[in-house]
Amino acid sequence: MSDVDNLMRAIDLVPHAPEQGPGARELRAAIMATPVPRRRPFRWLGGGGALGLRRARRPVLASAVIAAAAAVAIGVGLPSGGPATEYANAAVSINRSDGYFAVTITDPTADRRRFEEAFDAVGLNVTVKIIPVAPDDVGKLIGPIVPEGFKWHGSIGTQTLTPCASAFCGKVWMPSDFPGRVVFGIGRPAEPGEPYAEDPAYDPTGEESLEGYQVHGKTVQAVRAELHRRGLKVGYRLLWNFPDGGFFDHPVSADRIKDDWIVSGSRDHSSDTIDLYVLPGPGAGSAPDPLTVATPQWYDDLTD
Repeated sequence: MSDVDNLMRAIDLVPHAPEQGPGARELRAAIMATPVPRRRPFRWLGGGGALGLRRARRPVLASAVIAAAAAVAIGVGLPSGGPATEYANAAVSINRSDGYFAVTITDPTADRRRFEEAFDAVGLNVTVKIIPVAPDDVGKLIGPIVPEGFKWHGSIGTQTLTPCASAFCGKVWMPSDFPGRVVFGIGRPAEPGEPYAEDPAYDPTGEESLEGYQVHGKTVQAVRAELHRRGLKVGYRLLWNFPDGGFFDHPVSADRIKDDWIVSGSRDHSSDTIDLYVLPGPGAGSAPDPLTVATPQWYDDLTD
């Protein structure tokens, strides 16, 4: 059997391969139309109900077949009807092992459905959003977010791994049997003035976003003057701290803020705006119900 025949067989046998997505007919036609010299064939190894793909020796393929083969998503370690332990397409590769998933993003500009396809192949119910971020976060995996709340055994989180030759390399740890929906973001460059999608909650001990200038402990009037000197716009968020260690923040208009109130910290809001996190001072009144002042987050709208 020729290598082309084997490649076609891979497309037919591997679940979730691009045969079921856009461009499958063109891919098949490109492969069939390309003459390939005889060479050592692929060796298919199966066992225990799993399908493994290995090559006895790396063959030299014609360029058209190389391009076509690069588009084929390979699922490895497929129990009958079960999730893959490895999956890769042109956008992302995922390796599943005990306790975590290793994720490598190769093309952060890809359609979000390519990412969802890969997560689905390894057994995760994931929605992916392409979200605007600051330059340092472009191409990164942001999350995981569990909109309904994480109520399962174990824990959930992400760890970035370095060095990384791709856009993002990291580990996602979560129970492999978690049945809930998870939302991830893939960072894209924000347009000028477009708000950045926020990921972690604000650190109530203070954050700093202005190079060479500490805002923590200064008055609103002093910090605002520095921002205007730098040609930046100002946004305001009231930061309410509670005796038990809890806190929440919410955006307010400039007329809600007094010049002598104290700034806790700052965070980039967009390419031209800095949000100041301000401690409520005299005349601020009592803290509102967090639910009544909550603002929509990037992971709330899952319609696109």
